[in-house]
Amino acid sequence: MDLHDRLSTIAGPAGATSAEQADADVARGRRALRRRRAFRSAGASAFAVAALAAAVTYGARGDSAPPAPPTNAAPATADTKAGPAGAATRLVAYQGEQPKGFTIDKVPAGWEIQGVNQAVLTIAPTNAKDKNPDSFVDKIAIMLQSKDDTSTPTGTAVKVGDKPGVINVGLGTDHGKNLWVKEPNGIWLLVQIWDASGWSDAAMVEFGDGIHVLPGAVQGRG
Repeated sequence: MDLHDRLSTIAGPAGATSAEQADADVARGRRALRRRRAFRSAGASAFAVAALAAAVTYGARGDSAPPAPPTNAAPATADTKAGPAGAATRLVAYQGEQPKGFTIDKVPAGWEIQGVNQAVLTIAPTNAKDKNPDSFVDKIAIMLQSKDDTSTPTGTAVKVGDKPGVINVGLGTDHGKNLWVKEPNGIWLLVQIWDASGWSDAAMVEFGDGIHVLPGAVQGRG
């Protein structure tokens, strides 16, 4: 007797399949088919969502034009924070010791001479944290035109006392202005105001008219 015959003997005779069993088998088959179809549909939807997300990410990486700002967004504005000279400047008579190289008649209220030599005079707010007179940030620097600069200043022409002058924009600052005054010997005096947002042209002229170049003043370089 071979293996198949032995298994048949152990299992016994096969019973006839009833109608109820056949209906149950068909029902189980249909449920399995529905599950397979639902799984395939869900898989396709997940792939579509993943593909859309990838497309959005790619477009946001700078490979395409940036999105337009919302229509109700506030317009961008420049930083208008003023420095030490941000308020309207009021000139007062200078009462201190006169420096070498230059003498001055007036200073902005609340300002003082911070340092001076024969090449440059530095004026700063009395409460300035930066006490280095060779640093001109947020300060006023008074000097003669550099020996290395032979150009003629251009800008708004003004009259400083009986001398010709020019007001122009300072380079490297947000609100800086320069006042140039032509001295009788042909050399230009430079008044460099780091933050002139509180200065009118008239105030600059008044201030410059009170600056006097002494014979010992020298031109710097650079």
